[in-house]
Amino acid sequence: MRHNSRASGRPNDGAANLTMLKRTVKKLFSYYPVLAPVTFACILFSAIVSSIPSLFVQNVIQIIQKWYVSRDWASAKAELVPILSLLISLYVLSIIAILVYKQLMAYMTQGFLDKLRQEMFGGMQDLPIRYFDTHQHGDIMSFYTNDIDTLRQLVSEAIPAFLQSGAIVLAVFAIMLYFSLWLTLVLILGIVLMISVTKRVGGGSAKFFLRQQQAVAKTEGYIQETMTGQKVVKVFCHEQRSIEEFDKINDALFEDSYRAHAYASVLGPIIGNIGNFLYVALALVGGVLLLIGVPNLSLSGKALDIS
Repeated sequence: MRHNSRASGRPNDGAANLTMLKRTVKKLFSYYPVLAPVTFACILFSAIVSSIPSLFVQNVIQIIQKWYVSRDWASAKAELVPILSLLISLYVLSIIAILVYKQLMAYMTQGFLDKLRQEMFGGMQDLPIRYFDTHQHGDIMSFYTNDIDTLRQLVSEAIPAFLQSGAIVLAVFAIMLYFSLWLTLVLILGIVLMISVTKRVGGGSAKFFLRQQQAVAKTEGYIQETMTGQKVVKVFCHEQRSIEEFDKINDALFEDSYRAHAYASVLGPIIGNIGNFLYVALALVGGVLLLIGVPNLSLSGKALDIS
């Protein structure tokens, strides 16, 4: 009797998913021991550069305020030019880093999938005949198509986005600590709220995306075997039964896909609105602290109104 190997053979808990992510990254580095670190370094550099303009803007504003009354623009220019030159240089290097990592990531992604398919195919030659007798052909083919395509999205999009987001969060956190500890605490509360919402909504999305992959494999397996055995279906007059079984499988695929994308589509707007709320909360808390005269605690040692 045939059965769906994906229904019970794949772990779906958080620890197992993290283990598979680590395994994927480790395999990527094993395939490209030089290009992968260079690519990741470019991603981190571009992310950090995108997080530091606020420091330059603050210094520029302070210089303009310093020389505004005296109108000594020559002295102001002498202080502004080095800062602006450094900022421009960082932006140029960031653009180069983005270009490099985009090209390298495209090359590594396709090469990674190519090597992975070869490794899968080689390993499949050593499997016993019993494996092919107990698994649908469409389910086996789905490993080379749908699952590999999911890894393509993971390697080319998810991992770079995760690195960029992590680097930006750490950079912004360090900048906030530099300016004000009180506002950093407000930021931490907002981040905790974002993580809580992401865990709840994203967890539901991940569960249904996994079920979607299983349903896709089951659908492909059923279609391929039905088309291959179409003469048998005709001989035994099983056309109507085949249609009913296909409708049942197809409806299950629709339901899982709908729920997976429903969760995924609402996560972005929710996080975006939490970010807007956090921006207002930081301004409000900062204003209240200024009004009541709370001393500022920061790595810079600057007053709260300057920060």
